[in-house]
Amino acid sequence: MAFLIPARIPAALIAGAFIISANAGAAPLASHAPTLSVHETNYGTAIHDGLKESIEGLEIHMVSYAAPGTNYEVQCFFLKKGKGNHPVTIDDTVIFEVTNPHGSYGVLAKPIKIGKDNSSGVQISKNGKSSKGSKSQNFPNPSVDFPREGYLVRVLSDGVVLRQRCSTHRVEEFVKENPDLLDQAVAKKSARHFQGNDLHQR
Repeated sequence: MAFLIPARIPAALIAGAFIISANAGAAPLASHAPTLSVHETNYGTAIHDGLKESIEGLEIHMVSYAAPGTNYEVQCFFLKKGKGNHPVTIDDTVIFEVTNPHGSYGVLAKPIKIGKDNSSGVQISKNGKSSKGSKSQNFPNPSVDFPREGYLVRVLSDGVVLRQRCSTHRVEEFVKENPDLLDQAVAKKSARHFQGNDLHQR
């Protein structure tokens, strides 16, 4: 069973994870655009079957006052840091459709495999120190243990982007510089499609 290991995450990353950015890059706001807020529910490193995984989860809250039967498509993009000088990539794409949404939807990214768990049972506290009585300190490597760059969530109606939220300004800039990558990610066979009811949190 996976369990979270508290880790030293840079303050800027923590703050950025809860930033709700402006609707940069979105089309002019339509009168039937639903409200949209996004918050991270999971972020960090977990252990599953003796292997370390980078995990991330989102809670997407939407409220619509549009006419009954109005449909929306929600697209969630999870970004991964590039190794070395390689650029950021879209690691996972989740798409679901909702009709007159009014509530919260939970989305989990595919875990990123990091490697074997060599912690020997030593967990990292929030200040980065190993547990009392341990013989060694197992500090996380930001470039390996935290490969995620962030997320982007956008809401569309009839192919028009109505709302958009980015986790950080870096992600926002990435989207501005690479607008075609989002549509390419949506068109890939690896994109995961769900029904809104499957993700709705009651």
